[in-house]
Amino acid sequence: MRRHDPDEINRLIGEFMDLQERWENDPDTFDWSRLRTLARNGAHAYNEDAGPAFHALALDGVPHSEFHERFLADSLHAGFDPFKLASPGTEVAAVPVIDHANLAEAALSNPSSSRMRASLMELARARFTPLTQETQAGKPIFSTPWYTIVEACAESFPLDLLTQLAPELAKPHRRDIRRQAVDPTEGYLSSAEVIVETSNRPYG
Repeated sequence: MRRHDPDEINRLIGEFMDLQERWENDPDTFDWSRLRTLARNGAHAYNEDAGPAFHALALDGVPHSEFHERFLADSLHAGFDPFKLASPGTEVAAVPVIDHANLAEAALSNPSSSRMRASLMELARARFTPLTQETQAGKPIFSTPWYTIVEACAESFPLDLLTQLAPELAKPHRRDIRRQAVDPTEGYLSSAEVIVETSNRPYG
């Protein structure tokens, strides 16, 4: 999509809300291919310097359901980067394109949120585990550009990986792990089905 195009963001979120309403009204006959197409079209709609990212508008601060779970899975498969930092306005500090802290909080009581968070943790492990070699070699991660990403998205990192990369960031999240009350493997989607590497099969 074009950069700095609020009309395009508005069109995407409008279509998202329309599809969500259609799914809520008749989930049994909902056409999931339309959601996959929307996820593909909006995968890189980060809206840099012009406002919140498309995915923040779609996923942050709402009660998650199967609809949101599948949208995130389709978005990851289409190339959406949940660990990207983007500025929502000129002269405004970059922030994650989705609210990882909000998702972690929702995951404590919502199975869909829990599975969504689990998929991001798997992606974080695949992408950021190589950084542990640098820390093991004595190079502190805070001296690299990666530290800003790890710090901003810490809630979506597995605790053991976060401990290896930045122990000072892991301490606040130990309490959240103990509070986890939802089994993310229950329900219609496993974490393996929502991770980008294994989400090729169509939903049926």
